Amino acid sequence: MIIEKQSKIPVYEQLVEEFKKEIILGIREPDSMIPSVRNLSVELGINPNTVQKAYLELERMGITYSVPGVGRFVAREGAAILKKDLSEAEGLLQRAVELLKRAEIPLSEITERVQRIYQNVPKDDTDDNN
Repeated sequence: MIIEKQSKIPVYEQLVEEFKKEIILGIREPDSMIPSVRNLSVELGINPNTVQKAYLELERMGITYSVPGVGRFVAREGAAILKKDLSEAEGLLQRAVELLKRAEIPLSEITERVQRIYQNVPKDDTDDNN
């Protein structure tokens, strides 16, 4: 897990995105334990409160769950939740492309627009397919 401390993206958001990526790729499987707040904060050299904030966000999203006195785990439905989010995003993209096509925007211009938007999205570790 790599966190860019100098990034404009808050560290806790980077952590959330890293965990989401690892879950959707199957690196972290359902019911597998995730590192403790203390261990991850030491490993990454970040404030434990930042890790806690990320973990609370993941739990709020239903992607992880905690067992008091035991630890935090990937929720069984965690990957399904994330895949649903990706599917919804793909649906939005589908709708946008349909609208642009109906407006008779050439494919080359649609592609240019998508590339321009993509390039303006802040760099983080979720877009390794560059």
